[in-house]
Amino acid sequence: MKRLLLALLSVIVLAGGGNAMAADMAPYYRAPPPVLVPAVSWTGFYIGGNVGGAATSINELWSPLPSSTTFGAFPITGSTGGASFAGGFQAGYNWQFAPTWVAGIEGDWSWANARGNINQPWVLDPTGAAVPGSFTSMSSTLDWVSSIRARLGYLVTPTLMVYGTGGAAWGKIDYAASNFAPATPPSPYATSTAFSNTQSGWVAGAGVEWAMTPNWMLRGEYLFYGLGGFPSVVVPSANYPALPSAYSWSNTNVGVGRVGLSYKF
Repeated sequence: MKRLLLALLSVIVLAGGGNAMAADMAPYYRAPPPVLVPAVSWTGFYIGGNVGGAATSINELWSPLPSSTTFGAFPITGSTGGASFAGGFQAGYNWQFAPTWVAGIEGDWSWANARGNINQPWVLDPTGAAVPGSFTSMSSTLDWVSSIRARLGYLVTPTLMVYGTGGAAWGKIDYAASNFAPATPPSPYATSTAFSNTQSGWVAGAGVEWAMTPNWMLRGEYLFYGLGGFPSVVVPSANYPALPSAYSWSNTNVGVGRVGLSYKF
């Protein structure tokens, strides 16, 4: 009986000690699983908007017909340019075909209102004297530009791309011209014309684009457009039908600097 009591007492003591040791042990802590950050992929369709500025450069020429000597006045020429706000949208597709290379195609359209003009008095041929009260005025206004371009980019980091771009371009340009000279007899000389034309050409440029998130991309870029011109429009004078005026506009160069924000699907 004594031996049985001692055995039971030993079991109780050992059980109590084990509980105390368990109480003294620090609880087991399991760290939460790591948060997985999705990898940035440039592949996919995107659409967005852009804002910036546009500047134009163009040469304009008035030619008195049938010739300078017959008309009695020298031609008038000038190099003009204008600048304005530009804004529009872009859409395209990127394909990340290597760890650090991205190819794509993009279309864009931007509104502008860049206007340039010349306004000069007539100069008599051959004396070189200015004609009092005379003028020839010519202008051109860029209404919008659009393009379809290929892009090729290099990833400096997984989220930062530098790229070059180039392709076909179009632009709508408003042309206007008029002139006037008092003459006696029999009456003053005057002509006037105004029209619009959509010119085609090419565009090239470069930029930097940052993938802020897997879906939002911010860019800054510069594009140079080389658009066609209007070689000649002959405008008769009601009072002098044998002495018309010819107006011509050279190719139009356009520089556009802008920033853009795009959403990738």
